[in-house]
Amino acid sequence: MYRVRIRGVFATALTKLALGWGFKIVQPTSKILDRFGLEADFSPPDVTVKDHESRSGVVVIGNCEASEAFITKLVEYADPVVARSAVGLHAVFVGRAVGESSVEGPGGAVFKVPGRYVLTPGAVGVYTVVRPPVGPAVGVAVPEIIVEGSYVEVNTLGGVRFSRHIPEADRVRLRLLAETRLRLGGLGVRFKSSARYADGESIVKEAEALYGELMELAKGGEPGAVLRRGQCVSVALFDKFSKFRLDEARASAVPTVRGHHALRAQGLGRCLDLLDHLGGDVYEKAVEFLARGRVEILHIKPWGEVIKMAGEALGVFDGVLVVRRQLRPGGVLDGVGVRIERGFYALTCVPRDGYVVHSYYAADGRLVGTYVNANSPPEWGRRIIYIDLLADKAYVGGEEKLLDVEEFEKYSHMLPQRLRELRWPGEKVACTERGLRALSQSPSS
Repeated sequence: MYRVRIRGVFATALTKLALGWGFKIVQPTSKILDRFGLEADFSPPDVTVKDHESRSGVVVIGNCEASEAFITKLVEYADPVVARSAVGLHAVFVGRAVGESSVEGPGGAVFKVPGRYVLTPGAVGVYTVVRPPVGPAVGVAVPEIIVEGSYVEVNTLGGVRFSRHIPEADRVRLRLLAETRLRLGGLGVRFKSSARYADGESIVKEAEALYGELMELAKGGEPGAVLRRGQCVSVALFDKFSKFRLDEARASAVPTVRGHHALRAQGLGRCLDLLDHLGGDVYEKAVEFLARGRVEILHIKPWGEVIKMAGEALGVFDGVLVVRRQLRPGGVLDGVGVRIERGFYALTCVPRDGYVVHSYYAADGRLVGTYVNANSPPEWGRRIIYIDLLADKAYVGGEEKLLDVEEFEKYSHMLPQRLRELRWPGEKVACTERGLRALSQSPSS
């Protein structure tokens, strides 16, 4: 039985599911303890599930077997977008410096190295991954050794550090333990959040074992060799379909209004608790009410990268939300290939279901070009949220271009089958202040 720690906006739904899947819930919050009548267990987890920065997904991190077991069950139930890192967090490897700020690691993968380290090109050394590569995002590694256990990390960084989840009272106790009982020969130690629940003897025993392992890792090996696997990291992103599935799971434990998790992504707090209590199907009306005035657009890549755009909602026309965004001069419009001049602006049309259309205009109102984004069904609100499906179309001067097909083919395995069939407009369209129109029509029609 794998032990899982679950935090964040999806905690109730995922706890309900995890219990049914045979996982042991550890270090639960008091709210989760009350809702499920669990017996408190503060053992260290095999896998941790926490919010993704978009609040529209989770990051799953931990023991590779436990992490994959959780992700597999999550895919079966909620059908999310899933991206897995090819290299684990705190994986230790032998690398060769490539230039002064990069290192070549396992399988020829190249990692960035922070600027505070100066590398000698061609030099071989031991490195630790501190930001795993996911999708096309380049990972980050440091020429240090970090060996992670259940309660502590022993490292060559030096000093005594603490997880931000450890309260000050526990930090005092743990610092005294580090200064009086840990004999690490000048190496550093970082106390993980689980250390606050552990007794001193367990911490000392683990730290001594990690110290011995670090000494062995420091001997190195052949370039490209992985000396320590590290923790597996996956990003699971929930579109509207997946969130509604999680609503159903939550509703089997506590009162839950349809659209609960989508509304949580909008930052609703106590008022959402009231909606849950009152019941009823209010989601569509609620998000249209929220999509007024200043709004933020979250364009989320399948591997978890979030691109944010801000604008002013102009209203809803024939079921399409229109947002005006002022563009900063300089740079070139993606797919359109036109340089952004002073006064340029974008009109973004967001339907309740289907593609998002960005049309770009010059200061005098002249249409410069249109970019059609393939995406998951968008979520409205003060935050407009969708997952990018990578391929796009652009209309410039009557010409139509299909873009980023190679990227779609390379990363489409991250998408559930239901999102792999790209949907395009039946004709060339543009976004106007009154919604979508066919390019064959006049601007006023």
